[in-house]
Amino acid sequence: MKNTMKTKLLITALLAHTVALLPGVGNAMTIGEAVALALENNPGIQKQQMNRALSEEELSGKKSQNFGKIDVVASYGHYNMPRTLVPLTPASIFGDPTAVPTTEDLFTTGIMYEVPLFTGFAQQRSVEIAALEKEMVRAAIKLSREQLIYNVKTLYVNILSLTAQEAAQRGYHTALQHLYDDIALEVKLGKKARVEQLKAAADRENARVRVQQTRGNIRIIKGSLAALLGIDTIGSLEDFSMEMPAPGGIEYSKDIKELDRYRSAVLDVEKKTRIVEKSSAGYYPQVALNGFYGQNFGPNDSSNLNEGDWNNEQVWQVLVNLQWTVFDFGSRKTSQQMAAIRKQQSRRDRLITELELKRSLSEAVTKIEMALDDFYSAETELALTRETESIEQTRFEKGAADLNDLLYAKARNQLALSRSISARYSYQNDRFYLDYLLENGEKK
Repeated sequence: MKNTMKTKLLITALLAHTVALLPGVGNAMTIGEAVALALENNPGIQKQQMNRALSEEELSGKKSQNFGKIDVVASYGHYNMPRTLVPLTPASIFGDPTAVPTTEDLFTTGIMYEVPLFTGFAQQRSVEIAALEKEMVRAAIKLSREQLIYNVKTLYVNILSLTAQEAAQRGYHTALQHLYDDIALEVKLGKKARVEQLKAAADRENARVRVQQTRGNIRIIKGSLAALLGIDTIGSLEDFSMEMPAPGGIEYSKDIKELDRYRSAVLDVEKKTRIVEKSSAGYYPQVALNGFYGQNFGPNDSSNLNEGDWNNEQVWQVLVNLQWTVFDFGSRKTSQQMAAIRKQQSRRDRLITELELKRSLSEAVTKIEMALDDFYSAETELALTRETESIEQTRFEKGAADLNDLLYAKARNQLALSRSISARYSYQNDRFYLDYLLENGEKK
């Protein structure tokens, strides 16, 4: 009996330990866990990873084209007149023309090797373009990860902000409920007019609805966050504190040209430059090497002394082919001009990207400063309105102030508290946005 009890206690302890180790079970999810889960489960990131594999295969394929290709070939042809198995010279048929193998059914099998010797640098440019595209895919993956991290952090902080707002609103509603109960009692005792009870009831109902609306917004944002994390539901989230520095000290040292967003625009210009160079390949001669080794065979036709016998002949050849287009009615020129225009467009895109980054970074720093100013202003207002509410509560209880003054003081204090909460979490979101622009989100 004692052993059975010990076994049950051991199993219970192991289960409790296992549950405690499960993410999101028994413990609130941290913002780091949320980011890691999103990066692991998000299908958009998984698709981007596939793009990386595609770009690597594309580059490998372009490089392999430099080595040509080997084909196994076979053919069969039926002719109305006999054919020799191989081309013959007069000397080869001088001895006995009727013994030369000829057939109306000619079979050919062999191996062919083809390799480009000179393509006007088109093949070289194709490899360079594929390498640039691989770099662009790498940058795109980095930016997609940064975007996902920013979205997760923003939703996470918004949930924390709304949760804090909801707690404050519940406290405000509870305070109004107590006030309503006190007034209702005094109305029964004839110390207060019923109109004051109605005013308190109206404010209490308004506070109740705000609590419900905030709870609904929390559920909506949690649904959005769950979708990004690739899970069904979001439980509780762990709050985190972020130091609130004094306004005026926000700086960043990272150069715009170090950012992958700018680097992608530069890579696109380089890619378009290679495309322009590749379009010039049509003005150069195209040289290729072709080699073949095989067998021609078939049954002798009726003109041969050995009619019906099968013969075969070894055939091999090495050819160097040159093709040079001297006139194409403007097709090459059109392709080259279109490529040059696209190159100019990519240069404009690079400039637009640079200007947009400068604007966004300036805006992000300004928003951080505004959030800090708003926070410290709200903290000052909160302290003042809290004292004002306390004074008005004392005056109301002593009959020196009417209900409107007390309700106004409570509402002012609640607004200051809400403003302080919003400013604190807005600052965190603005910091996350600056990290996103500087592509530092994954490092923090």
